[in-house]
Amino acid sequence: MARCTPHCRARAWALAGALLGAAVFLALYGVRVLDPTDAGWMLQAGADPAQHYLGWVQYRHSDWHLPYLGMSYATIYPHRVSVLYTDSLPLFAVFFKLLSPLLPDTFQYFGWWGLLCFVLQGALGQCLIARVGGARTHTAHAAALAGAGVLLLFPALRIRMFAHTALAGTWLVLAALCLWAFAGTLCRTTLRACLWWALLGLLGAGIHLYYLPMMGIVAVGCAVAALLRRRGAAYALLPILSFCAAALGELFLLGAFSGNYSGTSAGWLNGADLADLFVPGFDDGFESYVYIGLGGVLLCALALTAGLIAFGRRKDKPALWRRIAPWAVSALVIGLLSAFAAMSDTVTFAGHTLFTWPMPGPLLTLWSMFSSCARLAWLLGMLLLVLGAGLLLRVCEPRSALALLAVCLAVQTASQWPSLTATAANYRSDARYTYTSPLRDPGWQAVADSGLIQHLSFASLDWSSSTFWGCAALAAENDWTMNSFYLAHMDTVTAADSIPAQMDTLQPATLYVFSSKGDELRRGLYDLHYYRLDGVLVGSLEELPLPPAEAASGTVAVDLDTLGFAEGSSSTHDADGGITLAGGESVSGAGWTLLPGRYVCTIRGEGLDHCYVRSGYHLEKQPYQALDIVFLEGSAQVVSFQFDLGTNAPGWEFAVHTLDDRSLRLQEVTLTKIS
Repeated sequence: MARCTPHCRARAWALAGALLGAAVFLALYGVRVLDPTDAGWMLQAGADPAQHYLGWVQYRHSDWHLPYLGMSYATIYPHRVSVLYTDSLPLFAVFFKLLSPLLPDTFQYFGWWGLLCFVLQGALGQCLIARVGGARTHTAHAAALAGAGVLLLFPALRIRMFAHTALAGTWLVLAALCLWAFAGTLCRTTLRACLWWALLGLLGAGIHLYYLPMMGIVAVGCAVAALLRRRGAAYALLPILSFCAAALGELFLLGAFSGNYSGTSAGWLNGADLADLFVPGFDDGFESYVYIGLGGVLLCALALTAGLIAFGRRKDKPALWRRIAPWAVSALVIGLLSAFAAMSDTVTFAGHTLFTWPMPGPLLTLWSMFSSCARLAWLLGMLLLVLGAGLLLRVCEPRSALALLAVCLAVQTASQWPSLTATAANYRSDARYTYTSPLRDPGWQAVADSGLIQHLSFASLDWSSSTFWGCAALAAENDWTMNSFYLAHMDTVTAADSIPAQMDTLQPATLYVFSSKGDELRRGLYDLHYYRLDGVLVGSLEELPLPPAEAASGTVAVDLDTLGFAEGSSSTHDADGGITLAGGESVSGAGWTLLPGRYVCTIRGEGLDHCYVRSGYHLEKQPYQALDIVFLEGSAQVVSFQFDLGTNAPGWEFAVHTLDDRSLRLQEVTLTKIS
């Protein structure tokens, strides 16, 4: 019987890591997400999953226009936008668009992407830990597999999966670390190193841009290690250039630089509090959540303790340092760069602001391309887990290392058990896979069947309503173009102005959707045939097979159910449709886009003589613009105020604040355009 070689043993245990990853994925998400003909579970899961799927569908329906292989001309017609900005996994989108004639009408690849992520996270994690730990026996490889289990429960992987789906590709970081750890075998020559790093550049650019800086930092660490090993400047630097060139070349082909609707970030940074790596809660924001898990924290603590004890017992410390210097220094460089990149210009730790440094304008512009920069700390978190598990293998007897890493895996699992079981239950529920469109009126399908409509146009910027996503699904299903869609790095200021302006020139074969009540105040400006479907006003130049809408009115009512309270509020929406506002609290809304003119807002209720009212407008991530308001009436039952707009006001809102401990009731809020 042939003896198992070290390479054979390593491959077998890497396969075990892949199988463990597949098992974890199937335990969490089941098999129904793998059905490529079922996309309902994505459409009903929220805005981001719907964006990913519908972005792919619109791109699939768009014609090819060389050289921009990733450009869609249907997503935001007449503009062109790259599928990159809908987070639809561009590499997958291009590949499956090539196969589109062979695919069923409904086709999604996101479920299989999720399985691939867990498989590669498990396989690469096991390989890395075994390499760093110098695993030679089956017991040592089993210990590395337990460490890979901790990586499979890395919180960012599960939290992002099928939410920000492309961001679940945390295995890309492990792939880059593999080139760092296996440089002696994978990158023996400069050419091979360049080819491997070019491949990673292609993968990063074709999956999600946030992985490019993380992998680029690892490339810098590899260059540092190469220089310390005296491999020469060409071997150290050319792989970085090949990584950048491959990524930039692919981004060019995907149309990342050639779209005429996407824009850059607004110059803001959402940085990480690095204490959150080990103790969550100092920054509770979703984008700044970088916790490595309780089992990961235990792993790091055990590795640090065992490493210090082992180092203290060594008598050949200078010789040991000379041997590990390239590894240690390059790992330190990777960790420090990851920490620096993840923090913004305001450096915080454990909830305390340490200092703010003046960031030069050009650097802020560049950095703002990755405005949710806290994500870049994922590299530091996974590096710590890999190094910690590897160190335990180095300094402990294999059976002891296996026992310790198994305990870490058990703690990682137990600490996340409620959320893990909730995820599993969610993806095994029939309700998860039952998509019911918010467009329930049969008139929508009658419009589609009429063949009179080829384009869907929203009257204003609207991504948050169920009407928007229902209409987006309707457009994708019927191969209609749209004038609005939710993009990453979108220039929302331009969009908020250009979308209403498109109605200055009405187009045939277009269904105009007035998705908010504020849009209906513009009804008298356009000579359209008007209809009402599911309470939503729509119009077209053509007569459609629908009953006409009611006569126009210059006044619209705010749906009080859409108004929001401050977090932790004890105020309530009443059964009769009103609002009881508790003392010392506030309510605000409605988020409409208003065009220039004079408006009167009237609030009716009880106890309104004990409230303060303000009004203004703002887009997400844009400064709030307060309005000068003139009060026309004020009593316990009615508060009325007037304001003038000289420009478009996207995200108009009013707010009612109680002045003392007495509660009040809102029964009706209306807005009238008087000029």
